[in-house]
Amino acid sequence: MPPRFDPSSSRLELSVADLLEREAAGSLGFGQRGGFERLWLGQAIHSRYQTETEEQDPTYRREVALAVELVHRGWQIHLRGRADGVRRDPDGTLVVEEIKSVRRGGRLAPSTREMYERQALLYAWMLRQQQIGEQQETAVRAELILIEIGSDSVERDALSVRWSALDGEVRRRLSSLIRAYEAERLAAAERRRIAAELPFPYPEVRPGQQEILDAVALALEQGDHLLLQAPTGIGKTVAALHPALRHALAHEKRVFVLTAKTLQQDMAMQVLELLNAEESFHSLRLRAKAKMCANGEVICHEEYCPYARDYYSKVQSTGILRRLLDDYPTLEPEAIFSRARDEEVCPFEVSLDLSGQAQVVACDYNYAFDPYVALSAFGSEEDLSDVILIVDEVHNLVERGRAYYSPSLVAAEARRLSETLALSAALPILRRVSDLAGDLADLVEQWVQDALELELGDPEAPRHGEQAVEVDLPEEEIWLLRPRFDEAFVDYLEYQRDTRSFRAQDPWVELYFGFLRFVNGLMLVHDDAFSTLAIRDAQGARLQILCKDPSQFLGQVIERTHATIGLSATLTPFDFYRDLLGFEASRTATLTVPAPFPVENRCVVIDSTVETTFRQRVHHYDRIAQRLADFAAAIPGNALVLFPSYAFLAEVAERLQVPGKRLMIQRRSDSDEVRAEILTALRGSLFRDVLLLAVAGGVFAEGVDYPGEMLQGVAVVGPCLPALSLERVLLREYFDQRYERGFEYAFVVPGMTRVVQAAGRLIRSAEDRGVIALFDRRFLGRPYRDYLPIEWTEPDAASELIDDPARAARRFFADSWPLRD
Repeated sequence: MPPRFDPSSSRLELSVADLLEREAAGSLGFGQRGGFERLWLGQAIHSRYQTETEEQDPTYRREVALAVELVHRGWQIHLRGRADGVRRDPDGTLVVEEIKSVRRGGRLAPSTREMYERQALLYAWMLRQQQIGEQQETAVRAELILIEIGSDSVERDALSVRWSALDGEVRRRLSSLIRAYEAERLAAAERRRIAAELPFPYPEVRPGQQEILDAVALALEQGDHLLLQAPTGIGKTVAALHPALRHALAHEKRVFVLTAKTLQQDMAMQVLELLNAEESFHSLRLRAKAKMCANGEVICHEEYCPYARDYYSKVQSTGILRRLLDDYPTLEPEAIFSRARDEEVCPFEVSLDLSGQAQVVACDYNYAFDPYVALSAFGSEEDLSDVILIVDEVHNLVERGRAYYSPSLVAAEARRLSETLALSAALPILRRVSDLAGDLADLVEQWVQDALELELGDPEAPRHGEQAVEVDLPEEEIWLLRPRFDEAFVDYLEYQRDTRSFRAQDPWVELYFGFLRFVNGLMLVHDDAFSTLAIRDAQGARLQILCKDPSQFLGQVIERTHATIGLSATLTPFDFYRDLLGFEASRTATLTVPAPFPVENRCVVIDSTVETTFRQRVHHYDRIAQRLADFAAAIPGNALVLFPSYAFLAEVAERLQVPGKRLMIQRRSDSDEVRAEILTALRGSLFRDVLLLAVAGGVFAEGVDYPGEMLQGVAVVGPCLPALSLERVLLREYFDQRYERGFEYAFVVPGMTRVVQAAGRLIRSAEDRGVIALFDRRFLGRPYRDYLPIEWTEPDAASELIDDPARAARRFFADSWPLRD
């Protein structure tokens, strides 16, 4: 957390890291911001040293909170910190310990050792100030404790100090921080001027946008949240961003635009460029760490990566941050990566540093909500009162939130690693890792075997699909594995350093972190929001923690923000999404904006002659394929057909023949490049003759625009319900208990959300025209018809939409489509 100035009370709150110079403070945190690196080298060593010292020395205290208050240049200074350890010498002297792990056989660079020593001395200075304030005469000194990774040998370095000189350094640093704050206040005054004059980026406000502008502005003024449901194409993003940006610039707040997909970030950055025509603020897009790694292997530690080594000293000497800010009002990952690679500094860390100086950051949900990926600014103890969240397609955050807190242990992954490393059994560290992975695989397989046998009888009896039961997890056995995993992981990294064998996506590294996530997940399982499962499917045995309700975790972030604005075309019912996303009811407003587009530009039709239930679909594959072929042939342009699953898509695709149409198929294995090629084909097709088969809920069904004549027909095959599984059954039971609408909330809401999202790709402006075809008789009955948009039909009048989709399309385009050359 950066220093927090309160000019109204002349109060400054800061941490020890803030008292270190910029490059030193940064080095303390490098590789620990927002990710697994918090659990990396040193955590196990650090904790083990503290535990052993507590057992040996009754005077020892670990993680000692320190606080100092003083007055400097008219400011009330409140300094907080936490020393690694404090013990008492036989003569009564208090010894402050600063613990650091160092590479085996390595020597600390002089600058690094100096920074570690300064940190230790600052904690000692704080403890001495506390002693003086309490009118105690106890002597205080500091030691730097260096523990060698792998051998656990300990070097104790007693540090000499002149308290008067150190006091002078502290006050000089405070003066520097206050001067920087006063300069920032002048910049903030300029931003306030810009906010008052920031124009809407289009000549006219579209129908429906004014309601959004007013509602967002009111929520921001009152410090409330807003859940906004508005149709695709109305311009929700710009209508939310404009008032959010004005408020942020006027009140020294920051905006984070959170998305589920990269394509949605593209749209957000385009809007921000429009809003920033005068280059009066900075916006930045964060890209995933793996895609920003210039080293080839994502090992984020100074000892292992040249781009991490001496990071902050290189950042300072090259001036890369200031140069990027001067050159780019819109900071895209490509520019950051290129410049950072040239200066041999970590591109991802550069983007994180820049994110702290940008007024708007566009990034994935993970950077705010995933406990293992979230930016340090979103840590559980951080103040988010200066943060405004704009969450795009917020309905996706429910499933994403569940996934954050639903880790699993997969036996096959551990077994595969064990067998692979067994081939190198002559090397002791690889033999240890192989044995450890094998022990984990044995534990998972045996626990699943016993659980299935107890609940289902003979678990080896032939069965189709997934076998799953609720079960108590082997917590004691898993906890006993933890220290072995920690020790093996540290030794393995040392082996890789010695042999220069680091590699990306290392299966042992991935297994280790997956194991830690599971261990941490065990500590959260304490109420009916969680279930624990034993599962055997095509991938083998696994133990699963299932988070059914992520609201307590998502809400911990949302409720700390100044305001969170959730946007979606599908937020019905509001109370379902509000509660599961963790929005406080008394602080959350809702708004539904009706579609402003001409009804005559849209034709909605239901084909009631086919069934797509899991049991019946096999009997309807041929008919579905024929009806879809006829429908596509009747569309004088590109058409999109969406299925509930890849398997269903494949069955129909192999039966589908549409002369005159170029068939393109989304596949599970498609790369970003392949997806881009498909979109390019849709945009560039001279004759508008593409028929794209894709999966509902995927990249082609949500968060992508098909403007103008890029798309003239959308077909959705079935209500797109989630597949039946024990997880869904448990969700249904949970929602039955909480809302008495179990099937509806566990199956129908997510399914129909996909349907409406998919159909929304078609009509996104007053000029767009096209046909929406729904293939399944279930759309006519409750509860499915209750989730059809009101602008399509009243729920009791859904039967009026029954027609042959091909005939309806021919009639619609004959009446409304202009003649083509």
